[in-house]
Amino acid sequence: MTASRFTVLLRWRRAWRRWSLWTALVLLVVSMLGTMVWLAGRYEASQVQTRLERDTADAVSDIRVALNRNLQSLQALHAGDPGQQAWDIEASELLRKNRELVRIEWRDPNMRLRTHQQSPYRPVAWDARLRESTQSEAAIACANARRLSSPSYSSSYFQPHGDGLGSEMMELCLPLTAGGRNTGFLVATYSLQDVLINLVAHNLTRSQEASFTEPDGTRLAVLGAARRGSRMFSAQHLLDLSGSTLVLRMDTWHTAPSVFPNVLTALVTTMSI
Repeated sequence: MTASRFTVLLRWRRAWRRWSLWTALVLLVVSMLGTMVWLAGRYEASQVQTRLERDTADAVSDIRVALNRNLQSLQALHAGDPGQQAWDIEASELLRKNRELVRIEWRDPNMRLRTHQQSPYRPVAWDARLRESTQSEAAIACANARRLSSPSYSSSYFQPHGDGLGSEMMELCLPLTAGGRNTGFLVATYSLQDVLINLVAHNLTRSQEASFTEPDGTRLAVLGAARRGSRMFSAQHLLDLSGSTLVLRMDTWHTAPSVFPNVLTALVTTMSI
C-alpha cells in the first residue's frame, strides 16, 4: 500500500513537472508574441508621426519660399520709379497671378493712400476709416518696418466680407526709399486661407488637414481632408516672419493598429504557434 501510494505520488510529481514546463513555455511564447505585437503597433504609430512631422516642416518651407518670392515681386513694382498708371497695371497683374494676395496699396510717407488694387477673386468690403487708422494692423506693421528699415508682417486679424462672412488676414509692409530717404510704403494683404490653398503642396493636404492656429490652439484657417479613422496624429511647426509668428498645424487620422499590424508580425506569430 505504501509502495503503491509512493508510485502514484512519483507519477504525479513527474506529470506536474512536465506540464509546468509546458505551461511556462506557453506563457513565455504568449508574452513574447504580445510584446512583439505591441512593439509593431508602436513602430507603426511612430512611422505615421514621423511622416507627419516631416510633411509639416516641408509645408512651412514651401510657404516661406513662396512668401519670399512674393516679396521680391512686390519690391519690383517700384523698380524704375513707375507712375501711378503703370503701377496699377503691374499690381493688378500680380494679384491675378498670386491668389493668396487680396489687396496691394501704395502709401506716402505719412501713410496716406495714393492708389491701390484689389484681387478679382475675393471681393472684400474694406472700411476706409479702419484702414487709415493709426491702430490698424497695416499702420502697426509699417511703423515696425520704418523702425527696422526692412519688410515687416502684422499679426493676423479678422476681416469681414461683404457677404456677411469673413476670413483671417495678415499685412505685409515694405518701406520704400530713394536716395537714403523714405518715400512711402507698399502694403500687401494676405488671406491665410488662400495661403494654405495656394502655397502648400496639394499632395500634403489630400489626406491630411493643415491649419494656421493661435498658440492656444484656436484655428485661424483650415484646409484639408475630412476626418477618417479613429486615432488622430498631430504635428506643429512655427512659421517665423519678421514682426509676426504663425503656427502651422497638420492633423491626420488613422485606424487603430490591427491585432497583427504588419505581415512580418503575423508571419512570425504563425511560425511560433
